[in-house]
Amino acid sequence: MKARLLPALLLTLAVSLTACAANPGPPPVEDPEPVTSTSAVEPTQTTTPVSRADKVITVGVDPLPAGFHPHLLAHESHLTRSLAQLVLPSAFHGGAMNADLLESASQVEPVPGVAQTISYVISPAAQWSDGTPITGADFRYLWQGMTNTPGVSNPAGYQAISEIRTSADGRTVDVDLHTFVSDWRSLFNHLVPSHLLQNDVSRFATALSDGIPASGGRYMVRAVDRARGIVTLHRNDRFWGADPAETDRVIFREVRGVTQGVEQLRSGQIDFLDTIPTETSVDSYRLMRDTQVRLVDQPRELTLTLSTTSALLAEQPVRAELHSLLDVPLIARLAAGRSAELPVPGHLDARGLDEGAPALLPGLTGEEGRPLRIGVDPTDDSALSAARTIVDLLSHFEVRAEMVTADLRALTAEHLPAGDDGGVDAVIAWQHTGGASLGLAGRWLCPPAPDSPRAGNLSGYCAEDTQTMAEALITGEATVAEGEAFFAAVNDREHVVVPLLGERRVLVLGAGIVGPDPDLENWTAGISTVASWRKQ
Repeated sequence: MKARLLPALLLTLAVSLTACAANPGPPPVEDPEPVTSTSAVEPTQTTTPVSRADKVITVGVDPLPAGFHPHLLAHESHLTRSLAQLVLPSAFHGGAMNADLLESASQVEPVPGVAQTISYVISPAAQWSDGTPITGADFRYLWQGMTNTPGVSNPAGYQAISEIRTSADGRTVDVDLHTFVSDWRSLFNHLVPSHLLQNDVSRFATALSDGIPASGGRYMVRAVDRARGIVTLHRNDRFWGADPAETDRVIFREVRGVTQGVEQLRSGQIDFLDTIPTETSVDSYRLMRDTQVRLVDQPRELTLTLSTTSALLAEQPVRAELHSLLDVPLIARLAAGRSAELPVPGHLDARGLDEGAPALLPGLTGEEGRPLRIGVDPTDDSALSAARTIVDLLSHFEVRAEMVTADLRALTAEHLPAGDDGGVDAVIAWQHTGGASLGLAGRWLCPPAPDSPRAGNLSGYCAEDTQTMAEALITGEATVAEGEAFFAAVNDREHVVVPLLGERRVLVLGAGIVGPDPDLENWTAGISTVASWRKQ
C-alpha cells in the first residue's frame, strides 16, 4: 500500500512546488539601514551588473522641513516642492498639458453668468497608488482647500473659481470662474488625494505634515524618519503614464555640514547633493575629484512683512522709519550663518547707529506703549536668527521689539489678523517669489476684510491702485513685467515687505549617476528630475 502511495505523493509535491514558482508572492521590501560609517576610504570599484534590488539613489538634502504640503507657506522648501513634482499629479507642467493625467484641457463656452469655463477630461487610467481613480473630487478638494485655509501660497487663481461641476463617472471636470483667468494653465498643480482625507477641508492644512499618503506620480513616499533625517521614496508601480521611474528607490538624507557632505560623497553613501551652502561648501566640493559643482539661485526669499492692519504700523511714515533702521546685509549674514555665496536682496542703506533715535516711533520707545511684536515659526532656524537680529538691532535705537513664536498656520489665521488684541505686527517667513502672474497678484490682492485670515497677502495692505493691478494680472490685461515694476514701486513707497535673504543652493554631482545631461550646468532642474536618473 505504502509503495503505491509514494509516487502519488511525490507527484503532488512536484505540482505544488511548480505552482509556487509560477505565482510568487510580492518580494519583501527592505527599509534603508542606518548609515553609521563616515569613512573617507574610496569605495571598491566593481563591474558587477546593477540588479533591480540595487537600484537606489541617495541624495543629500537640507534638514527636513516642517511638512510636505506644497500649497502651504509653513511647509515652503526646496525639498517640499521637489517631492511634489515626483509624487503629486498636476494638470500642466511648464505650460504643457500633462498627457499622463489628462486627455484634454480647454476653454469652452462658459455657462450663463460666469466669465470663463475650463473643461478637463481625466485619463481613465489615472489613479492614486492605492488604486483609487483620480477624479473631479480631487480638483474640487484642492479648490476648497486653497480658498478656505489660511497661510496657503498662490491662492489668487482659485479665488476666481465660482463652481466645479463633475460628470457622473468623475472624469469630466468643468470649472466655472467668475473672473477671467488668463494663466488658467497654472491651476490644479499638485493635486492631493481627497479620498484619504475624507474630503474634509479642515484637514487640508495638517494632512501632509508627516508624509504624502498616496501618489499620483512616478514615486510614492514610503517612509519619513525625522529622527534620522530620511525620506524614502519607492517607485510607484501603479503609475500608468509614460516614462516610469528609472530607479526603484530614492533616499533623501539630511546633510548637516560640509564635512559630512564631503565624507558621504567620497564614500559613496550619497550620490548627489542639493543643499544650502555653508561658508566653505563650494571650495570643499570643488576640491574633490570626480565631482561637478554648480550654484543655483531659487525664486525664494526670506521676508519681513509688516502688517498694515497693526495699530503700530498702519501709517506709511512709521513703516518707512522702521525700515530705515534695518541693516539688511547684516541681517542676511546672521540669518544665513555665512558670508560666502550669500544672495542679499536689493535694499536701502540703513540708518547709522550715530544718527540718533527715530522720531516717528513714539509708541515703541520709552516706557509707555507696547513693544513691536514679530511673529516667527520656531521650526525655521533662518527666520529665528533674522528675528533675533532685528530685535537686537532695534534695541540700539531704543526701539522695543520682541519675538512671538508660533507656527505659520497660527500666525496667518490668528496673530496677524488680531492686531493689538494679542496679535503680531510683522512676520518673518520664506516665500516663493515665482508663480508668474497669479503668484504676483495673490501677494497684493486685498483681503476680504482687515481682520480676515491671511493667505497670499500677509500684510493686509489694500489700496485701489494695487487691487486694480492685481486684477489686471489675473485677467491678462497687464504683463508680469508691468506688474513687477508697478508693485516694486509701490513697495518702495509703502514699505510693506522687506526682503532679507535670497536662496542660493549648491548642487554636487558625484560619480556613477547618469542624469539629464553629462554636464551638470545643462540640467534644467535639480532633484525634481530624479525619476529620470539611473545608476551607471
